[in-house]
Amino acid sequence: MYLFAYGTLKRGGKYHFYLEEAELVEEHITTTGRLYDTGLGYPALALSGDDVISGELYDIPDVLWPAINDLEDYSGDSETDLYDRLTIEIETARGTKQAIIYTAKVQRLLKEYIPEGVWDVERSFVK
Repeated sequence: MYLFAYGTLKRGGKYHFYLEEAELVEEHITTTGRLYDTGLGYPALALSGDDVISGELYDIPDVLWPAINDLEDYSGDSETDLYDRLTIEIETARGTKQAIIYTAKVQRLLKEYIPEGVWDVERSFVK
């Protein structure tokens, strides 16, 4: 299964090491939505909106998904999770792919709107 990475999992990001065993499929890929800085060192995405959101597409081995779910605060428990795990269609040079994307589930994560739709991985390291 594929992952659309738009924040700290991107190359150079604070948590990119989670993807060391994954294959980078597309270096520059986009979807639509609205991107926000949570103020916590990582971004949150809302699919409502039509901004172009930049990311990377990875082919994730099954063994990596539990750690990625933990990182993204997704357990499948609708009452406690901060993020939803959704499947979206992504257009790639190799055709349309189904990809997992983690989106903000709680409004409090949507603090500072990032109109350019690009998470600067350096923001992850600033306190």
